[in-house]
Amino acid sequence: MKNILYFTSYVLFFAVLSSLIFSLLYMQFDEQPMLALNKSIKYGAMLLCGLFIVPALKIRNLYDRKILGYLEHKTLFIFNICKGFLISLVIMAPLIYLFKYFDIRTIDYELLVFDKYFIYTIIFTLFISFLISIIEESFFRGIMIQKSNNFITTFFIVLSGSLAYSLFHFIKIPLIISETIYWNTGLIELLDVFTNFFETISYDSALTLLMFGVLLALVRLNLNTISYCIGLHAGFVFTIKIFKQSSSVNFDSSFYPLLSSHDHFLGNLATTWITIVLLIYLIYLYKERQ
Repeated sequence: MKNILYFTSYVLFFAVLSSLIFSLLYMQFDEQPMLALNKSIKYGAMLLCGLFIVPALKIRNLYDRKILGYLEHKTLFIFNICKGFLISLVIMAPLIYLFKYFDIRTIDYELLVFDKYFIYTIIFTLFISFLISIIEESFFRGIMIQKSNNFITTFFIVLSGSLAYSLFHFIKIPLIISETIYWNTGLIELLDVFTNFFETISYDSALTLLMFGVLLALVRLNLNTISYCIGLHAGFVFTIKIFKQSSSVNFDSSFYPLLSSHDHFLGNLATTWITIVLLIYLIYLYKERQ
């Protein structure tokens, strides 16, 4: 728990620092302020965190790759990531079928042209999917999810870690419309993000992400490694991005309320399916221990 608090404090510190530094850097730029500051907060925070957090943890002797779930040697780790990715695609396939069966989303076959642009899209989406999953899994399942001999403690860890993972997706980069950016603009907007945080939450989407987070947490606890979690997460993100790009929402469908207005993919239908997968996995774990 002490390590988690230290790591979280470093993340918050460098996020605030990036908001301040990049506000100053972009004050004199000719680029439209909204785009400049939004990009500076988003990518600047990632840059500073990547450059300073891990070395800072190593200096304090808080960094241990095994604690984060990086247990296997590199070849096996990558192999397990790929297995998790393929398993995720299989798990998501029935959900895609349900979208089509209930006529909630309509696949636009004209967009499925196998040319070089299609290949570029696949490669880029794969890159983004794995980048997102590595960053998020290293924190939400690597640092936040640790085994405990006490069932109540483990339950609380899984629930709180999954809730944090779910709510994290609703932290929105602010839209700055002012023509002038001051030295403290980034800090003010960052404070505003958290002050109005609960107004930005889409609760049906949050529930989907919560159940998916619980599933990933159980995989992490059962296998001790986050390699499968990275693969499962990447497959989840990849499926969503590709399917949304190649389909459109049917707003006239009587089952449209099963979709979340947040992204028109998550929502009650996705939550139901992921819950079913979660229950099947729990039954598997129970029988495995008999």
